[in-house]
Amino acid sequence: MRRAPRAGKLLALPFIIGGLYAPFAQAQISDTLTPFASAVVSYDDNLLRRDTAVIGNENASDTFRSAVVGVGIDRLIGRQYLTGNLRTSKVTFNRFSELDYTGKDGALDLDWKLARTLSGHVGAKYSESLASFADFQVTARNLRVQKKQYGNIAWRLHPSWQLRAGYISEDFDFDLPSQQYNNRTEDTVETGFDYLDSSSSTFGMLARQVKGKYPTQALSNGLLVDNGFKQDEVKLNVSWNVSGISQLIFVGGWVQREVNSSAVRKKSGTNGRLIANWNKFSAVQLTGMVWREFGAAEGVVVNTALSTGQSVNAKWAATSKIEVNAGYRNEKREFRPLPGLINITGLSDTTKVANLSVSYKPLRNLSLELSAFHTKRDGSTAARTSSFRAKGAALNATVSF
Repeated sequence: MRRAPRAGKLLALPFIIGGLYAPFAQAQISDTLTPFASAVVSYDDNLLRRDTAVIGNENASDTFRSAVVGVGIDRLIGRQYLTGNLRTSKVTFNRFSELDYTGKDGALDLDWKLARTLSGHVGAKYSESLASFADFQVTARNLRVQKKQYGNIAWRLHPSWQLRAGYISEDFDFDLPSQQYNNRTEDTVETGFDYLDSSSSTFGMLARQVKGKYPTQALSNGLLVDNGFKQDEVKLNVSWNVSGISQLIFVGGWVQREVNSSAVRKKSGTNGRLIANWNKFSAVQLTGMVWREFGAAEGVVVNTALSTGQSVNAKWAATSKIEVNAGYRNEKREFRPLPGLINITGLSDTTKVANLSVSYKPLRNLSLELSAFHTKRDGSTAARTSSFRAKGAALNATVSF
């Protein structure tokens, strides 16, 4: 697998950057690195996301344990700010022991500034974990690896105006051979400009192009299909501080998505995402979101979807040691089938997710969290996405050093 060398380079990245800055950093390691460890016990009454209305699918529950060790990175170096984390987790299942795996995660971000007019971010992320069973009806272990590298720059050419440009490269890989036709690379290039007002709000435009490549071609009606795509976007980009306690963020406009294998699958229209934040400096904070976006779908006979949805999240700092979080999400996906399947109907599904968590911090370096969730999926038989119900809970204890 080509995954290991890329992962090794990413996990070594913070130490390479740290070495470059070593002559300027005189603080002890404890000022920059925060080791931590977690123990998690979880229960899921439908781990495999089976349709429990079908006879024989009723017993898919399991209890599993996660042991996590990692380190947080937080370092101000002059005007540059380095943050990140590295962690590994050992996950073991009580019933479905064939799914046991070791997960790996890493993230690093450098918030950089040069002179008085140039700034930006450069960084990378890596994640290796068990793929969701929501869209693939298999019981074999299927690890999903996601890698991301990015960089962007903003030039403050005037006190009220700035120009921006950025690049993102993302890789998505499955290690199960039967799912590798969903492997893909997405490269994004964008540019734009913003007007900055006295309240720190920004109002601007951006142009973006996303190119997707699928190294393993899918098989449809006995033919190999190139699912590569190109997506062009022109959007408004607004971050409006409405008042001292409320903020609106909107990115939306025109999008066109073309798929290499078929002109019939070309799609265009309006896309956007609106986020509302309220009371961000208070003990109670609310975030609402609505969206309508084209994107990739990892499935058997589909690989593109138009997603529309709504979500709301609330956070309540009940005391200095207790915090309560609650959320609800409703999303509908309308799929575009692979070539040769254009006449099938019923290509949409709806997913609703509710979650609740309570965290308690009895000591400065110790936190406890109890969480619960409920998921409902009304699937699409034509798109082979299952209908299921699932609920579960988890207890997490984390200590930092």
